[in-house]
Amino acid sequence: SSVSLRQMGLDESRAHNHANSGGPALEKVFRTLQITDQDAILDLGCGKGGALLTMAMFPFRRIAGLELCPEILRIAQENMARAGLNRVELIHGDAALFTAYDDFTHIYLYNPFPEPVLRSVLHNLEDSLRRAPRRLTLIYKNPRFHDVIAASGIFVLDRVFTHAGHPIHVYEAAEGFRRQPEKAES
Repeated sequence: SSVSLRQMGLDESRAHNHANSGGPALEKVFRTLQITDQDAILDLGCGKGGALLTMAMFPFRRIAGLELCPEILRIAQENMARAGLNRVELIHGDAALFTAYDDFTHIYLYNPFPEPVLRSVLHNLEDSLRRAPRRLTLIYKNPRFHDVIAASGIFVLDRVFTHAGHPIHVYEAAEGFRRQPEKAES
């Protein structure tokens, strides 16, 4: 069920209303991504953890959710405990200020915040990719700010899934941000 900003004690400059984004539609997207036990995923604006439950069906080495609202995060903790998912890490924090991306190979978001926050997230992801070049996949459900991501030059749209209520865009880090294979010495 969705939760309004008013119920969370937040305002629209920092966040959008929460709704569950896990389930079969997201599972279908993840099945196309060839996830291994070397991969790690972060759900930005994880809410009550619906998408985290879906992520836990896959062999990610690390699964984490970042949530701004402490009350909603507490519900996510209860939901993870009820599901027996002690491997899911829940972090209380502001996505605009979060910078600890270097360990992650996948970022998921369901349009959790307004454009200025997304711009901060993209800036911090770019810094992370410069520090630690790698394959980085961005999965964005209900991509209201696709143009912002496309214009950033950081990510390139790879696939679009339209089989569920909101479209899901899958982006890959642009070629210049990926680690180049080392050349064999001759």
